[in-house]
Amino acid sequence: MSEQNQFNPTFEQDLGKTKDNKTYLVVSLAMALLFVIAGLVTYKSYSSHPKTPPLPGLAKALRPGNSDYDSYISKVIITNQEQFYATNALGGFQITAKGRIQNLGDRMIKGLEVKLVAYDMDNKPLKERLFSVVPDLKSEILANGTLPVTLSMGNAPEEDLVREIKLEVTGLIF
Repeated sequence: MSEQNQFNPTFEQDLGKTKDNKTYLVVSLAMALLFVIAGLVTYKSYSSHPKTPPLPGLAKALRPGNSDYDSYISKVIITNQEQFYATNALGGFQITAKGRIQNLGDRMIKGLEVKLVAYDMDNKPLKERLFSVVPDLKSEILANGTLPVTLSMGNAPEEDLVREIKLEVTGLIF
């Protein structure tokens, strides 16, 4: 009988350990669930903010105020400019502008920012659109070279309100 008494307390202790293991398992699962929920809330809070859009135009382009740009821009001209008005399928106006960008300087141009602008009767811009012109290696604008461009602007102002339409170079990459 003394053997049975020794056996029973050991058996009761095993049951107690099983309960403790279940308690640890439940607490561990609850903590893991809380960590997952906290991680999801953190992820949603950071990913729900709108991303900052890239700046318009050509990245790393030299612009007015840069000494290289200011000294070289007079050697980059746009000739043979032609503009056409058209009506799109929805009844809106569209401007298509063509021209030839000429590099009269001694440096090779690897990229350009070109702006298509529609000016009103007071010479104020009514509408403008910025384009990145990146010639491929075969058509880089070499010294004394040219590059034809055709650009278009949708939702253009009415033709009667526009005095002048121009293509303008606003940035350079050498």
